[in-house]
Amino acid sequence: MIFLRVFILYATSIDVRGYCMKKFTFIYKVPWVDTDALGIVHFSNYFRLCERTEQELFNSLNLEGEEIFLPRVHAKCDYRYPLKFNQNAKVMMHILEIGRRHITLDYEIWNDDENKLSAHCTIVVVPVDKDMKSADLNENIIKKLSEYVDDQKK
Repeated sequence: MIFLRVFILYATSIDVRGYCMKKFTFIYKVPWVDTDALGIVHFSNYFRLCERTEQELFNSLNLEGEEIFLPRVHAKCDYRYPLKFNQNAKVMMHILEIGRRHITLDYEIWNDDENKLSAHCTIVVVPVDKDMKSADLNENIIKKLSEYVDDQKK
């Protein structure tokens, strides 16, 4: 039996509490390797799913030629409902804050098969150069990411 990973990417505008924001959405079929002995996604793999979503967002923005290094300086995740082997995880990501020296990324990870919020994660990244010295995000990157910024923070 062969199991294929299925990736579906799209962006949508969501009206939440009277404001709009564009969320980047990534749908991922949970493979066996991401689960524990009970067939439930291991807690650490939620962060890997966040990073996959972030990578897909950056790939979709056509940042070819842009050099960007974004180490994590803060990460938290609140777990609400399990994701299991072969279920679809829907990750909805937007940016809470973006500045010259940081980006705060917000993720809702849904068990799409059961329409339940599985986890809510927040990750803060900071730009650095190749020598791991603090750097500024360039205007092109800020401009391309700004469509995913929480409208209340603009």
